[in-house]
Amino acid sequence: MVFAVVTGGGTSGHVIPAIAVVEALQDAGHGAGEIAYVGSVRGVESSMVPATGVECAFLPISGLQRSFSARSIVRNAVLPFRLFRSTLAARRLVRRWRPSVVVSVGGYASEPMARAAVAAGVPLVCVSYDFLPGLATRRQARKAAACAVAFEGSNLPHSVVTGAPVRRRVRSMDVGAERGSVRAHMGLSADEVLVTVVGGSLGSATLNSAVPRIVESLAAAGVRARIHHVTGPRVVPIDEVETVGTVSIARTTVENDMPGVLAATDVLVSRAGASTVAEIASIGVASVLVPWPGAADNHQESNARWLAEDGAAILVIESGSVSSDLASVVVDLAADPVRRAALARQARAKGARNRGNGLVELVEKAARTD
Repeated sequence: MVFAVVTGGGTSGHVIPAIAVVEALQDAGHGAGEIAYVGSVRGVESSMVPATGVECAFLPISGLQRSFSARSIVRNAVLPFRLFRSTLAARRLVRRWRPSVVVSVGGYASEPMARAAVAAGVPLVCVSYDFLPGLATRRQARKAAACAVAFEGSNLPHSVVTGAPVRRRVRSMDVGAERGSVRAHMGLSADEVLVTVVGGSLGSATLNSAVPRIVESLAAAGVRARIHHVTGPRVVPIDEVETVGTVSIARTTVENDMPGVLAATDVLVSRAGASTVAEIASIGVASVLVPWPGAADNHQESNARWLAEDGAAILVIESGSVSSDLASVVVDLAADPVRRAALARQARAKGARNRGNGLVELVEKAARTD
């Protein structure tokens, strides 16, 4: 018998919150043997979640394909069969584990276990960390015992504002100490402005193409800066550190210590996925957010506005002039430490709930006690 089953995944945008929920439950005193995780065999979770030490199960469920390629049509045609098989497997897991509560972080990988929980009478807690909840979360919330939401004003039923789930490292970070140690490890001098550019787990062609203009503008302004460019795995990075005037550029496909880099960063240029926005707020980072316009329901723009409308970030809408727009904003921020500090301070204030225990308290309250 386990206390909680955490379910969801398919993409890192859902897996990182799932790992954060697992870690929060562990930190609250629930041992690894009291927690289980269920995701998709096709998602990134199969390589990310086992490191938490909890028992994992990966189901054959897959997500809806939105393109009209022959391969996508075939995958959509077999989706009902995969959902049926996955739901049967999830029901077997419920009978085996007899959980007190199931916690869904959304995404297509959460659907089988959420259905199995409702069918077995196990309390379901939905965790919504986007400003606009995703389709799976909206559907599951109708039968959930409670919904833990990151933002005020949610229209999900039985919603409680608990903040967004963030990883243990982020929740417990001594930002000042982390900043100093990471900057020293990166070989940054005290007067060097660290500008980090990252476009999500797969990278962003738009942000990648803006980097040369940002570098050129910083160098023209005589700003002493380091560009830490996380290109994403679809781009082959240049191994050597380049230098253009007063600006050095270091590229990598993947950043394995993003929390540490965020603590060390003076100016962040990023997309506005829910996990990214949650970590920006939890740590307190001066950021320039460029929402991905292809996100469902344009939810990334809503996430970004949550920070920007309170002076906790700068919002730049993607357009034909986005490279020059970003370069102008970054140069202004790089030359204005007072404004950077104000943005970071306001962002951290917005992330206070993320660093608290509200989510775990809600899960424990919803769990059945028989």
